[in-house]
Amino acid sequence: MARKLLVVVFVFTLAALELLAVRQEQINTVHVMTAIHDQIARQESSFDAIRFAIEEQCSSESLGLLTAEVATIELPSDE
Repeated sequence: MARKLLVVVFVFTLAALELLAVRQEQINTVHVMTAIHDQIARQESSFDAIRFAIEEQCSSESLGLLTAEVATIELPSDE
């Protein structure tokens, strides 16, 4: 009787350890996913800043000022 009880306790202990290992894998996976999500969010904000800078540089006002500056520059004559 005691032997059967020890076997049952041992089997339940192994099952509990396996469930803990599975749970730890899930926790690790969620941690990695969270880190990747944070990295994606940082990159998206960087992309937004770059897009804003490009839009600002290519705006009609900026291009108008640039063409006005180019028009005032005198090119050397080929004499």
